[in-house]
Amino acid sequence: MSNIQLSAFQVIQNNIPILLFITNARMIYERFDVSRRINDKKLGYQRSFSKPRIKEITTYINQEQGIIPNSILVNIDEGKFSYLKNDNLLTLNDTESLGLIIDGQHRIKGCYEANPDFLLMVVATLGLSVKDQARLFIKINKTQKGVPASLYLDLLNLLEGDIEDFDEEGVTAERRATEIATRLNETDESPLYELIRRTGDAGLGISLSEFVNQAKDYVEPRTGKLANLGFEQQYKVFEIYFRSIKAVFLEQWDDPKSYILKTVGFGGLRKAFYEIFNLVMQKYQMFNTENKIKLLRLIQDFKFDKDNLTSGGGFKAQEKAGEMMVSRLKNAVREDFVVMIGD
Repeated sequence: MSNIQLSAFQVIQNNIPILLFITNARMIYERFDVSRRINDKKLGYQRSFSKPRIKEITTYINQEQGIIPNSILVNIDEGKFSYLKNDNLLTLNDTESLGLIIDGQHRIKGCYEANPDFLLMVVATLGLSVKDQARLFIKINKTQKGVPASLYLDLLNLLEGDIEDFDEEGVTAERRATEIATRLNETDESPLYELIRRTGDAGLGISLSEFVNQAKDYVEPRTGKLANLGFEQQYKVFEIYFRSIKAVFLEQWDDPKSYILKTVGFGGLRKAFYEIFNLVMQKYQMFNTENKIKLLRLIQDFKFDKDNLTSGGGFKAQEKAGEMMVSRLKNAVREDFVVMIGD
């Protein structure tokens, strides 16, 4: 392979240079990334975007002789291009990763599958920082169909930058909950290691957006149910909660047929979170792994399967699963409670 040379025209908007050029779907698909989180290009499309929508575009081009008159937006990374303004000549380096597709991911994949030589109009920003790319991606894609909410939350971390102290004033509940989910997902020793899906893909565990939507009600700095705890303590509560569940229900946790790590089971565990937290505190006056495990062992025969849980993963099914767990626990706690009366 050799460097790619294209005719390109420069436009300046608010002192920011932008290049306009025409190239085929193959070049954009093969040389630009669809996600900074997923290295494998095919997997990136499979996990982050809508297969039906891509198929719809492919059918539109092949069977309906459709056209794509609107442009694709990409960012070309710093150091991977040169531009001769007088010659209107853009030279792209010989590399598999020139930058990120900011807008038009579905169109690129659909056109590529229909005809790799299909010509597309491209607008390119030049050398934007990861933070600025995230900001532009969110601004453009936020109201469009098909881009997962989990991907937005993941990008918001890039957009807002690192936070040294999550107890500082002004740190939102959403950002706190996202940080808790990220740590649980990325820490090797975490019970939820690689079980929180950040790009909207399907599978075991839970999507980042679902985790954040529920957890933020607990960690909201003023009104959250865990607002009396510092951020690190809040994180520890979640970590202990899921670590103990994994320990008590390990056989089901490791069984791919079990519902414990599917939407209905995992959602039920999240719905039961605060009730179980309170039960541990009431019975043992301390929330730690040992006490949480002792409590859960009272219902260690609880089955996360189709015979015990409502099928499907909707809100009502998750609610019912959580209520069932809490009810079983409360009954078991009452039976385990010994009352001694003396003179």
